[in-house]
Amino acid sequence: MRKIVTLLPAAVILSIAPFVHAQETPEEMAYQGRMDKDIRSWIHEGNHQATAEERSAIEQHWARTAKLWRIRKLAMDAHDMASVQRVDRLLGRADKALEMQLRRFRDHAPILTEEPADEEATVAPPPMRVEVRPAAPNPADVWMPGYWRWMNGRHVWTGGHWSAPPQAGMTWVAPKWENRGGKWLFHEGAWSSAVAPNVVYEPPAGPEVTVETAPPPPRVEVRPPQPPGAVWIPGYWQWSGRRHVWVGGRWSAPKAGMRWEADHWEHTGRTWHLVRGHWAR
Repeated sequence: MRKIVTLLPAAVILSIAPFVHAQETPEEMAYQGRMDKDIRSWIHEGNHQATAEERSAIEQHWARTAKLWRIRKLAMDAHDMASVQRVDRLLGRADKALEMQLRRFRDHAPILTEEPADEEATVAPPPMRVEVRPAAPNPADVWMPGYWRWMNGRHVWTGGHWSAPPQAGMTWVAPKWENRGGKWLFHEGAWSSAVAPNVVYEPPAGPEVTVETAPPPPRVEVRPPQPPGAVWIPGYWQWSGRRHVWVGGRWSAPKAGMRWEADHWEHTGRTWHLVRGHWAR
């Protein structure tokens, strides 16, 4: 069975994700990851919030597909490939039906006014710890302070460290906890840029990045008001040398005759490779 998780912030984003059970196969896990990404894209298309109708539709979808995957596993164990193929067709139809249903809901969904939280906790975080900063490895490095994370039903401290910004001039917005209506909501830290929206954004040069740690799902970002003619440069996950950190999106003046290809990660075997964003014709 799967448990529906609703996130009301940025990344992980008012999303609804499946609970991993002991009988999952690699094929089912790949399906869950792909569908989770697609669902977030369909829900937040046009920078929209998730609605109660969408949450209900997604919950029903995960329940239906969980049954189909159990049937598929039984058919695989029995070497009944005809039944496996029928289940695969039913899964494809269920996915398409969900996409059409969510796109119908888009017309009435409100625009995001604040980023959904990355985590929720029922207990207030402890006071911040006093950290002793070691010497910066490089003059351009930025100190990323430690913070409390909610893990396995308790707050766990993550120590601070120095890190090089993805590009010159970026500032680090530290993680924070927010008490909203009796709930404690956690907002991940992020790199922020003050690039002017009337200037063409030029991506920073950088070395090839290949890691064995999968990036988190893309965050839902609340876009500032769009300047006339500006192009949105979406945020992405950057590898800091220790973990993935979010680089926030920004508006850019368009580049004549070109479109923006967003930064993204490609999975190849056991590693993940960062494909840097760039202008393309």
